[in-house]
Amino acid sequence: MKHNHQGLTINKKKSPYKNFKEKIQKNRVETIQGVEVEHRVIPLWIKLLILLVLMILLFIVGTMIGYGILHNPFGVFNPETWQHIFDLTGRSS
Repeated sequence: MKHNHQGLTINKKKSPYKNFKEKIQKNRVETIQGVEVEHRVIPLWIKLLILLVLMILLFIVGTMIGYGILHNPFGVFNPETWQHIFDLTGRSS
């Protein structure tokens, strides 16, 4: 128990988040045949999937911003726009 500056008693409880965090951390480490093994909270394939989705989303947003400086940002989705870009860079489609 703690006392504040007015002499009142304060009961400070653990937040539900802290209890949840401690429970997760406790369950993450396990000893198997004398070796401590730490389990991932989020599986690796989910992390990679999230990374891939974010990369695609950021690519789309970036091209919209870059093209939108001079033109309509949604014009970046027109196939004619990409054909023009490929023509300017010398790449064939």
